[in-house]
Amino acid sequence: MELSLITEVILKAMAKSLNLEDNCFLEQMGERSTMFARFNLYPPCPRPDLVLGLKPHADGSAITFVLQDKEVEGLQFLKDNQWIRVPVIPQALLINIGDQAEVIATY
Repeated sequence: MELSLITEVILKAMAKSLNLEDNCFLEQMGERSTMFARFNLYPPCPRPDLVLGLKPHADGSAITFVLQDKEVEGLQFLKDNQWIRVPVIPQALLINIGDQAEVIATY
């Protein structure tokens, strides 16, 4: 329930910063938008030179919250055809804006 509240605050702030109606993202997603919780553990790899990790992909959701582990780095994003490592900030919540939010913003 608390993530729902955080999501609402962030989506309203995004709309405001884009000069859109405050509730535009929330209205497009509907009151009963689906939330999933997924917990992944990626232990340190003894041979990282042999591992690619996840294939490059787009985030199809509207918004994703990531609590990174300071022991396991590796999250990257693509900007200007260059992969950039996301710094791990202890106790920080990383917020990833996905494809659905981009589509709503241009709708």
